[in-house]
Amino acid sequence: MSSAPRIALFTDSAPQLLARELQAQAQAFGGIQLQTYAFTSPLAVQEELTAFAPDVVIVWLCAEAVNDVCPELPEALFSLPYTFIVSTMVSRDDGTCGSAALTWHHSLKRRILQWNSRLMQLAESHNNLHLVDLDAIQSRLGRTTTFDPRLWEAASIALTPKATELFAKAILQTIAALRGSIKKVVVTDLDNTFWGGITGESGADAVNPDAPGHPAYRAWLRTLAKRGILLAIASHNDRPAVEALFQTHPLGFTLDDFQACEINWDPKAQMLTRIAAALNVSTDALVFIDDRKEQREQVRAALPEVTVPEMPSDPANWIEFLAAENLFEIPQITEDDTLRVQTFKDATLRASMAETLSREAYIASLEQTLIAEPLNATNCERAAQLTQRCNRFNMRGTRHTAADLAHRTGWVYRLRDRFGEMGIISAVILEGDIIETWVMSCRVFNRDVERLILEHLKGVAPIRGDYVPTERNTLCASIYQTYGIPPATPTL
Repeated sequence: MSSAPRIALFTDSAPQLLARELQAQAQAFGGIQLQTYAFTSPLAVQEELTAFAPDVVIVWLCAEAVNDVCPELPEALFSLPYTFIVSTMVSRDDGTCGSAALTWHHSLKRRILQWNSRLMQLAESHNNLHLVDLDAIQSRLGRTTTFDPRLWEAASIALTPKATELFAKAILQTIAALRGSIKKVVVTDLDNTFWGGITGESGADAVNPDAPGHPAYRAWLRTLAKRGILLAIASHNDRPAVEALFQTHPLGFTLDDFQACEINWDPKAQMLTRIAAALNVSTDALVFIDDRKEQREQVRAALPEVTVPEMPSDPANWIEFLAAENLFEIPQITEDDTLRVQTFKDATLRASMAETLSREAYIASLEQTLIAEPLNATNCERAAQLTQRCNRFNMRGTRHTAADLAHRTGWVYRLRDRFGEMGIISAVILEGDIIETWVMSCRVFNRDVERLILEHLKGVAPIRGDYVPTERNTLCASIYQTYGIPPATPTL
């Protein structure tokens, strides 16, 4: 989070305590000073809300305040032009029905479950609504650690200090994800991490894929890959020995399932730097998992922006630990996210073809088709996602949420080539004839796609555009000049 978000807070439980914890966690997160303001009801104070102009509106309704009926969460709330973060209610049972509470509509437990279900349905249909799973925090801590009835009776405080800390962290992780801070790649060690044992000691015979904790860890990686997280290897090993092991052991993976493999004896930080470059991501998009403490510390020292979880010594505890770390917060998973791994696999085929052809012949051989779609309610979430994630090709360094784009004019661009669909790879937001935002996925760099997009835009109407330099977007510096796009701001 590079600037101070303005947070409007609506809750029926001691809002000043959550606001204070949000401030404390934001300071620890990166020295950010939040601006918070507590309100009573979003729909009742719209003028005050407009004057405050929040970046995020947090709504937290407490299960402890529920008596005969659950509070309504009116759908009209999400027509307001804000980004909303709404918490699930924690599970709560008064013990009056036993297990029948799951099936009796009037039970407290059933009403809370129905409220959470309704909340999930609303989030599926409103791009500006994002959820924080407070009930998952209670599941990890336990009810007695999450809630102290004495605090509730004395001051309507629904969370203990520990639960409030974790709740604030979860909210800030969601805000950070909305502002583009997301993890895109898991880089895993192999020996005593991906499998049990050390390959170099006696080859494949020293490795036990089924050692406690390791099958669950590999299953966790498979699930991440399905939702679009890229996988990579950074291992101190001899590559032939690793290749043989993947061929002879039932791991549920092949080396082709990893989008980058560094299997050598270089320092791990060097490996991670090369992996980031190979995948066209910044190193702060990496999560590095290694069982050895000295390797973790070396990477932290050399690349402090890389996320390096302090793994428990017993691999049997890894999955519960990683789940609690919540490393892969994302505002919404789109169809384009799930396509990412396949498009990187296709990129291997493209790269092998590029090695034998000139640049012009390679681009022609791809048989690219660019499909332009007007910005609309269906694709604005992906457009916003691109503005939040794209750093190297982000013409002015601008960021948007789906709520920001609800009534804006612009285009999104899909790309397909001879190898398959690549989904929505670029977005352009217009203000009259000015390109206010132009972002493009790193997956389509060096393919002349920017020329295709500008040809489409010039074919629709005259356009102008400015480049605003950031720390990462030097790639964009000369594009408008190269393609003859006049500046939006005349030069003196």
